[in-house]
Amino acid sequence: MKIILLLFLHLSLVQVSHAFMQPEAKDLLHLKYGQADQNQLDLFLPASYTQHTAVIVLLHGGAWMMGGNEYTDKTAKDLRNRGFIVANVDYRYVSENVNGKDLLSDINQALSFIQRKSPEYHFRSNGYHLAGISAGAHLALLYGYTSNKNIRSITALCPPVRLDDPETMKALQKNNLLKNVELLAGAQYIPNQKINKKFTWVSAYSHVKAIPTLLFHGDKDELVPDNQSKFLFKLLTDKGLVAKFVPMIGKGHDCGMNQPDSEKIVLDEIEHWVKKFN
Repeated sequence: MKIILLLFLHLSLVQVSHAFMQPEAKDLLHLKYGQADQNQLDLFLPASYTQHTAVIVLLHGGAWMMGGNEYTDKTAKDLRNRGFIVANVDYRYVSENVNGKDLLSDINQALSFIQRKSPEYHFRSNGYHLAGISAGAHLALLYGYTSNKNIRSITALCPPVRLDDPETMKALQKNNLLKNVELLAGAQYIPNQKINKKFTWVSAYSHVKAIPTLLFHGDKDELVPDNQSKFLFKLLTDKGLVAKFVPMIGKGHDCGMNQPDSEKIVLDEIEHWVKKFN
């Protein structure tokens, strides 16, 4: 009788752990999570998964005012093929009427939408991971550090993190990105004058908290210098927070994602990081 009971319990556990596994991969494209035209996301489900499978919310780059989630489509599929559920999120551009807080609102709506979809597609309803490149990396950090949602980890590739620093502003001006950051902050930057606190608010470093943070940066990045990631990494570790910095030697602002060998390094690191903190 005892053996039969143990077998029954074993079979029950097997059924529970496999209850939400799917027979094939699914691409759920152009799902609307909000009212704006750009409030849409693509949800990539692996061939098999359970409610314990990590969910990665991926944010594209584009200097906060160009491009879309087609920029991160390949990376989203590559991560899905490594067994993760990936939501590749698009969001509004900054403008005179849309600032950084509005972009964070978009991301929050996207996460809430994913949570609402979780029962329908049988994946976990909380404890997601954020990832992004360039402007998307900035938003992943800023949202993760300011949100009250359960964020398990953040991965940031070539992120601008210190937007209230005069040297950073000079670099942005050199690359014709100053107006983008002014729209992001909702404030005007005036050289040689005290920087508006709104620039500090949209700087991820000013909100850091205990979320494991993985940073990548090309040491030849001429658009966003690698001292941005180095600064954040030191700040996090000085505070005793979990962080890792992976320098991408010889790589520029693409962080090596356009070369197969360095792309694999990044994907391997992300896979290990997400699994470690899932």
